[in-house]
Parts: sequence; structure tokens; C-alpha cells
Amino acid sequence: MRPLDNCAWRRHVPLLLILAAGLVLRLVLLQGTAETPLKIDDEQQYYQLAQSLYHGDGFAWTPDQPTSLRPPLYPAFIAMVWVLNGRESLVAVRAVQVLLSLATVVLLYLLALRLYDRRAALVGAGLLCFYPELMGFNFLLLTETLFTFWLLLFALLFVTLVQTGRLGPALLTGMVLGLATLTRSVLWLFPLVAIPLVLWFLPRTLGRRVAAATLLLIGYGLAVGPWAVRNTLLQQTVTVVDSMGGITLRMGNYEYTPEGRAWDPRTLHGEHSIFQELREEHSDVALWTEGQKDKWAQRKAVQYMLAHPGTTLRRAAIKFADFWGLERTLIAGWQQGLYHPPVWLAILGTLLIPTAYAGVVLMASVGVFRAVPSICAAHALFVLLIAYISAVHSVAFGHPRYHLPLLPLLCLYAGAALTSAVWVRLHDGIRPALAPALMCLLWIGIWSREVFVTESERIRGLLSAMFG
Repeated sequence: MRPLDNCAWRRHVPLLLILAAGLVLRLVLLQGTAETPLKIDDEQQYYQLAQSLYHGDGFAWTPDQPTSLRPPLYPAFIAMVWVLNGRESLVAVRAVQVLLSLATVVLLYLLALRLYDRRAALVGAGLLCFYPELMGFNFLLLTETLFTFWLLLFALLFVTLVQTGRLGPALLTGMVLGLATLTRSVLWLFPLVAIPLVLWFLPRTLGRRVAAATLLLIGYGLAVGPWAVRNTLLQQTVTVVDSMGGITLRMGNYEYTPEGRAWDPRTLHGEHSIFQELREEHSDVALWTEGQKDKWAQRKAVQYMLAHPGTTLRRAAIKFADFWGLERTLIAGWQQGLYHPPVWLAILGTLLIPTAYAGVVLMASVGVFRAVPSICAAHALFVLLIAYISAVHSVAFGHPRYHLPLLPLLCLYAGAALTSAVWVRLHDGIRPALAPALMCLLWIGIWSREVFVTESERIRGLLSAMFG
């Protein structure tokens, strides 16, 4: 079934109006951020790598210092925009990210049409189009916008594959999963989840299911394989996407990990640095490659986790709470003076960002249990994607920024919950409402702890700066 072919284009006018309004709002913000510099370390590194690519020096910090520290696709995306633009321009990159964000809204709309109805598709698309934190990230040189686009395109292709049973989409589905992995390496093991789903849900003979799973894996290998070979040769150890995975794992799992802020950059410097033990153990560490240091950090992190299971579980619970904590990246940037929006915009954003997040998450929690998609494979994929990415970051360092690419899926479920008869069915008794109620209580508990305990001082400082 192809939703856009089954009805006159006029039925999609509401979507066009949503996109038009979203474009106008983004263009206003684009104008206001034209002179915004790069303040975040990640942004500066992506910019430096993109410059190297743009000037023909390869994926490197300097012409004679190739690297694998970051996944390659986002710096390559920036460099490609510059090539098309004819010069280096932050505004050009931000403008293309605006278009990508609107394309992601269209992908969500198409996905929802396959799984629900037009009302749910429109509500989900509207929630995503005007979701404040994601909109703000359109104007940062970070992977969120591009990764979110690939993630949702992968979901749409996967649903098309299991819905039609045709082999054609399988290769492309795997390639898009590979592109998402090359944008953010958190997905590099996700084929281990996606392939069993294809084998289980594809509505064909066992042979066809095996063929589809094989094509998906081949597509993934075609996207990731050449880069993995390059990295492994460069780093002199197996390095699939980047040489940061072991470092981030160690940051979240060693003696001096700051509980509640496992991503704190102080873990990389000083006497309590994650590398202090490496320098003490190996006098020749200056000769090691990035990949070898990363593998050392990975081994040390695993050893620590196995030796301290109780601490590891407690920290994982804290990092899970951090991962799903209230969105505050942009708000913190305003509070720290990194960005200088008009006072009215800062106040409005500070109110809207956490409110929109809490509303979408709570409604999605109802939708996950009470507005299940019509295709079981889609529901399984979405839940496993959310669980997989949550689990990986809960083991590593759980920064709340990293939940943003999951927001389209949450908007999908929230839109379905808002437009379905779920509210009537919830009156049938306590049992249908128990699971979503417990899930909502979990989120409220996490956010209450954050507001009144772990982040209370920062929140008071923010309120004082805004209203004092």
C-alpha cells in the first residue's frame, strides 16, 4: 500500500500547512542564529574534520594526522554542503538541516499513514514539526538532525519491507541502517536486533525471509564495511565506526565516575582522568593509536563493571534517569551565556522545552501500551529501538541529549494515543490502565528527582537569572 497514491493530494493539504508553518518558524530562527558561533566541543571537532575533508586532506585533524575518533558521515555531510554552496558557511549547513528536519516530519507522516490513520499521522507530524528542542538543534553543528532523519527513514523502509514481503527494500534498509551507524555509532550492533525481526515477521517462506535478512546485512556491510577496513588498518586494531566507544564506556564506569554527570569532561583530565592508569601502566602510550587506547579503555571499563556489579547497576539506573531526564541542553546554553537569544525567547523556550518533552513522553507511554500499530513488526522495531538505545547509553554515560533522535517515535505513539479511542477503553477498568500508569509514574519520579534533588541548584540559578 502506498498512502500518497490512495487519495487525492488535497487530503495532504493539512500536512503542507504544517510544513509551511514549520518552515517559516525555522527561517526566522535561522536568521536569528546567522552569527551564532560554535560553542560546544563536539561542534568544533565536527567543524575541524569537515574543513579537512573540504580542503582535500581526508578525515584528519591535520593533513598528517588521520583520525577515527568520530563517525565520518556528519563531517562529510557538512563538507558536502560546503562543496554545493561553494564556500564554508555555517548558515548553509543550518539551512540544509532545516530542510532535513522537515523531511523527517514527512517521513513520520508516511510512517503513521501505514500504521494508523490520517488524524494520527497529522497529529504526530505536528508534534514533531514544532517540537522545540529538536527545532533548536537544527542550528547546532551536531549529529541529531541527520541521525534522526536516517533513523526514521530506516524505520519506514523496515516497515515497508515486512509489510510487503518484497526483497527489493531489504538491501536499501540495510544501507540506511549503515548510514545511520556512520552518523552515530550507537547503532553498529543493531543488525543483531533487526535481522531476527526480519526472520520472524516477514510474511513469506523461510527461504525468502533468509534472503531478505541476508540482503539487509549485505546493505549494512556495503555502507559500513569500507570505513571499518580503513579504521582497522589505521588504528592497528579492529575499529568498526569510531575510536570513542571504549572511552565513553570508561567515562561512565571507573572509580571516579561522577554519579549524575557521567559525561563530565573532568573525567578526561587531571589526576582522576580515565587515562591516568594507562599512563602509569604503559610508558610507551605516546606511540599507541587512538584505537589501541580506546580498546584499553574498553577492557578497563568491562573489568571494573564485572568487579563491581552493584555499583554498575546503581550507576546504570542513574544514567537511565539522566538519559530520560528533562531536556536542558539549550536552556543550559542560555544559562551559561553560550547563546544570547532575546529575553522573551529564552523565557518562552525555558517554559516550552520541558513542557513539550514531558507531554510527549507521557502521551507516548499511553500509546505504546494502548495504541499499538496495526503492524506488529513495526511495534516490535520501535520498542526495541527505544530500549536498545536507552540501554547502550545507560551503560555508557546517559546524557539527555542522546534521547532526542527517539522523539519522532514518541511523537508517533503520542499522536496515536491522542486520536484513538484509548481514553474510552481506559475506563474499562484498572488492568488496561496499569502499565501506562506505572510508566508515567516512573517518568514523573525521574523528573521530580531531577528538579528537587540533582539539578535543583542549577534550576534555582536559571530561575534567578531569568526572573530575578
